[in-house]
Amino acid sequence: MDTSFGIRSRMLRILMLSWLVCAVGAGIVPRFAGAENDPPEFGVLKVANGVENTYYSCVGCHSERLVAQQGLTREGWDEVIDWMIEEQDMPEPETDVRVEILDYLSTHYNVDRPNFPYPSPK
Repeated sequence: MDTSFGIRSRMLRILMLSWLVCAVGAGIVPRFAGAENDPPEFGVLKVANGVENTYYSCVGCHSERLVAQQGLTREGWDEVIDWMIEEQDMPEPETDVRVEILDYLSTHYNVDRPNFPYPSPK
């Protein structure tokens, strides 16, 4: 069964899904394991160097959970940031802040998904 909906680019499908989640609202995002122990200032994001700039650059438009669900390469994250700046009117971060965000995301939310927020067992 083809679930690509006619969209060939995996990145574009991810971006469109991200937009849909934002448009529908955070209420459809499931609660994840450990959520009750999340530091309130950074939600489910791993607390490490770069979390503050990453969190505050993202949550103006969408939940940090959307970030935590992704698994992208550094280049993939860079493309997503470009897309958000160009198509979603995200303010362009200063160069040093962008590097810090990319370092954070590519370390903690890369293709290996070391910090993926798995759903709570029922």
